[in-house]
Amino acid sequence: MGFTEKTMVVDSTCLGMSLEPDADEVDRIILKALANGPRTPYSDIAERLASEGHEMSSEGVRHRVSKLLDRTSIFFLLEPEEHEWEIVRLAITVTDDADAKSTALDRISEMPFWLVTRGVGTYDIYAVATAATNSRVDELVSQVRELGVVADVEQSIETSRDTNVDDYLSAGQRQ
Repeated sequence: MGFTEKTMVVDSTCLGMSLEPDADEVDRIILKALANGPRTPYSDIAERLASEGHEMSSEGVRHRVSKLLDRTSIFFLLEPEEHEWEIVRLAITVTDDADAKSTALDRISEMPFWLVTRGVGTYDIYAVATAATNSRVDELVSQVRELGVVADVEQSIETSRDTNVDDYLSAGQRQ
């Protein structure tokens, strides 16, 4: 299972995107407008851009949106209350063995998790899956715990979510 650094997230409250380093203020304004109203006409977005000091035609907005979509993968996240399945989030710590992070990442990526990330912090790997029942959640957690390179697994079943697209899209822009 391959994951890219360029992912657009659409949930029932917002539209978000992992912005690339070359994304600029115009991209952020366009994405915020689409987050607030995915069907916003490009002419309205062009007016908003103009009000913030960026002159662009509707055709220019369409071109920018097309470029943004070319650089992303879209997926949908429903609010937890709006479906009958569970969203489980795992924070996984691996052993100190050489290549433990890479091994765990590869093995967990082969499991039915739709997001698997590796990083530096208080845990090594973060994984998210959707499961039909709490029993299935338990099975997934057990599968991860059984990996020889896994030292600890913390889990959470999502019960609600608050998304602030303005903060997300402004990341790295604030002092």
